[in-house]
Amino acid sequence: MSIRRCLCLAMCIATCVALSGCFLFPNRPPSAAFVARYGVTPEDPMVVDLDASVSTDPDGDSITRFMWAFSDDLALVQPVDFSAVREVPVLRVRCPNEGAYTITLVVHDARGLGSTPVTQTIIVPAPLP
Repeated sequence: MSIRRCLCLAMCIATCVALSGCFLFPNRPPSAAFVARYGVTPEDPMVVDLDASVSTDPDGDSITRFMWAFSDDLALVQPVDFSAVREVPVLRVRCPNEGAYTITLVVHDARGLGSTPVTQTIIVPAPLP
């Protein structure tokens, strides 16, 4: 086989791998994770930031979508919208009362693969008098 044919074949294989992913290294799902930060606004101690920037992807793909699920009594504060699907990792919510709230997160990577849902119960403390 000539060098020219070998180079052409190598370029075709590289193009196919770049466009469709390599069968030797398939896309692996990202891993969802988040932390709750309490007391983020001094004027309202019931506001909590849910930060999913700690989510990771084993292939190094960026996390492009954050899908949050929580009970109806939590109110979205920022970004203001009616959907809990975000393209940014931090969601600000307001809890109506102190107590336990169950939150679930699924993240998607740049190639569209979703994580296994991760669920945490956050405990919102009573406001200080």
